[in-house]
Amino acid sequence: MSEKATLTIQPDQIIGAAHDHLYGANLEHIGQGVYGSLWAEMLRDRKFAGNDRMYTAPSEGLHNAHPSIGVVVPWEARNPDYEAARYVHDNTDFYTGRQSQRISIRIPDGQQRGIKQGSLYLQSERDYELRLVLKGEGQALSVRLGEEDWRIEAVGGDWSTWRHTFRAAGEDPKGELSLTISQGSLWIGCASLMPTDNVQGFRADVIEALRDWSPTQLRWPGGNFVSAYHWRQGLGDRDLRPTYLDPAWWQWESNDVGTDEFIDLCRLIGAEPVLTANLGTGTAEEAAAWVEYCNGDAASEYGALRAGHGYSQPHDVRVWFVGNEQYGNWQVGHCDPETYARRYLEFARAMRAVDGGLSLIGVGAPSNLYAHWNEQVLGMAADEMDQYSVHYYSLRTEKLEVTPDRELMYLPKIAAWREVEQMLDATLSVMDRYGGGSLPLAFDEWNTYVGAKAPDYIEDYTLADALYTGALMNACLQRADRIKYSAIYHLTNVMGSYVAAPLYEWEMVFLGRRGGWAPISTGEAPDAPAVIKMPATLVLELMTRHRGADAVRCAVDCGSFTSPAAGNMPAFDDVPLVSAAATYDAQAKLLYVSVVNCAVDSTMRIELAGVAVAGEVTLHLVAGEHPLTTNDFAAPQRVAIEQRQAAADEIELPPHSFALLRVPLA
Repeated sequence: MSEKATLTIQPDQIIGAAHDHLYGANLEHIGQGVYGSLWAEMLRDRKFAGNDRMYTAPSEGLHNAHPSIGVVVPWEARNPDYEAARYVHDNTDFYTGRQSQRISIRIPDGQQRGIKQGSLYLQSERDYELRLVLKGEGQALSVRLGEEDWRIEAVGGDWSTWRHTFRAAGEDPKGELSLTISQGSLWIGCASLMPTDNVQGFRADVIEALRDWSPTQLRWPGGNFVSAYHWRQGLGDRDLRPTYLDPAWWQWESNDVGTDEFIDLCRLIGAEPVLTANLGTGTAEEAAAWVEYCNGDAASEYGALRAGHGYSQPHDVRVWFVGNEQYGNWQVGHCDPETYARRYLEFARAMRAVDGGLSLIGVGAPSNLYAHWNEQVLGMAADEMDQYSVHYYSLRTEKLEVTPDRELMYLPKIAAWREVEQMLDATLSVMDRYGGGSLPLAFDEWNTYVGAKAPDYIEDYTLADALYTGALMNACLQRADRIKYSAIYHLTNVMGSYVAAPLYEWEMVFLGRRGGWAPISTGEAPDAPAVIKMPATLVLELMTRHRGADAVRCAVDCGSFTSPAAGNMPAFDDVPLVSAAATYDAQAKLLYVSVVNCAVDSTMRIELAGVAVAGEVTLHLVAGEHPLTTNDFAAPQRVAIEQRQAAADEIELPPHSFALLRVPLA
């Protein structure tokens, strides 16, 4: 069975520039979004900042003390004996933050006792560097990683750093690090374990995978996380940076990845860095100082600080968001629109006083939700904004106790771009009415949101999500005169464009009256360290790599389909079977057409009208057996990019597929 769609393209009718910033992503400190994926650190809570387990029962009793009481989770006691050894998270004598891990031998019986951490996937013949910051009483320390041993003969009474490189003798999916002593007291200020092939602290395999796409821009550090983030804590010696419990996601933040590391990452993958200022708990002065740290010369106060950290040249960050979702009661620093507008102006003026060449983006909302947010904010602050932000996640079933059956969701996912178009047009209309008509719209957070839940927020992304992504990007290109910025949420693991293994299992460890999430292990049968691309990432890769400078008119004539309501999305009875958009390289006379065949069971014949084609058309296809087809660690190439050639009058797309057409024009 086949369908037909006619695409009438007018290369001389330019909608607007297909701006580089349309092809970006978000990176936020949440779940394994940074640590345990991008960042190469293998140890969890390496600075011993968290809490310990106290009882083997729900509450205290005379006979249920936990064998690892006093040991910071997810570390555990090695060879515990309640009488012979005592473990303390020491809040008096520490190296960083507000505590260290202490091991005290009460009864020296000749046995080695201490702490350990498991679930460290050690790969055969791979080298790992261990770094320890220690203080002791002159005793020996025995260190074991997997099957390899290292002995420090005497740990002195001052904090000192020790390093050793281990080579794994064999594959050990559940490798363990242990630190043990037989006498006295030992303090461990922090520890680190990284493969020696890391790239400036990042995982080499993840960096290699990201370079296949190379998002054109990367927004950091959030997201909700930014509203309690203070950038100065993420500078300098990583071992001395303080750890804190992030109130946005209730996970321990080590500050190992800060401003300079983020800039390094962007340079490594070829993405432009985009920063978000903390308008939740931050101040205008703090934001202005961050601008100077990033963009000031080495003679300025904060530029000199940057140079002292090894970056003599400015980071030159041009694009800044001023706050994140301040309209939401989930946001640290949630406020009313008038308050946000006043604070935006305060921040913007302070930041521009440092660097007048910034492009600043204000916080907007879909349509005119959240107490007429856009109406109020634009009326007060639009004149001092360069772009206006909107976030929108489709379907939104993630808060349901039971995630809907996958078979019920793929058709609504494919159709969800229709609602996104309605949202974009409604938001642009509100902007036109309330003083924001000249502002470009930054669609800086979007995705489907079906089953991702705390704390890992892993989403089950399939080929249906790839079709949604292609159609959503087409919607942005069709509005290229107004939309200059787009970014999928999120880059790695958390609702991830990429998924990096091994994945953590988490536990809620209670801290007074509320809990914090701690990554405990990687389970009984962890996947080996690897990274896979989700199907939507292949679409973004193609649209980023194959494009012209300008978005041009592309009208679609095709049939339609119906889609049931799902989550927050209504039913639709008129969703076009084909979504398409075109960009044009006038100098090379090359037309690039991104086409989504939403027909689940039908091949789509594509007729190109309005253009004179000068040769064969190259098709880059993303397709699969079923809309629920996806990639996993067992079959990472189940959905891949396929290239074909076709005559202009013989273009056919498989059912439920995306295609990027490269069309030479006469």
